[in-house]
Amino acid sequence: MAKKTILIIEDTPELAEMMMLALRTLPNLHIHHAHRGEAALDWLEQNHVDLIVLDIAMPGMNGWEVLEAIKERVRAEGIKVVVTTAFADPANRLIGKFQDIAVYMTKPYRVTELRQVIAEQLGL
Repeated sequence: MAKKTILIIEDTPELAEMMMLALRTLPNLHIHHAHRGEAALDWLEQNHVDLIVLDIAMPGMNGWEVLEAIKERVRAEGIKVVVTTAFADPANRLIGKFQDIAVYMTKPYRVTELRQVIAEQLGL
């Protein structure tokens, strides 16, 4: 089975580290972390990704702006997106539906839940 690549876009270092540790238990994954939307876009221009775990509330570009920029600048076909946010309000969920979000996860969530969602989205 070919390795799948995940990009975690998360501005909180501790949370990003926890996600990477949790996902390392899944087989055949390459995991990259970007702490800001701009850094993620630069990385995506040079690298292929199968799935993005995207935080919404970030300094600079928020997650929705990052997602729009990805669609404009990167060949985004086939990229699955899992949104993670502390905002459980209906407006954010509605935006997610319009953006073709694979999964919308509200923080805090369990590590096992994240691992299960990623495994399902990547067919692992």
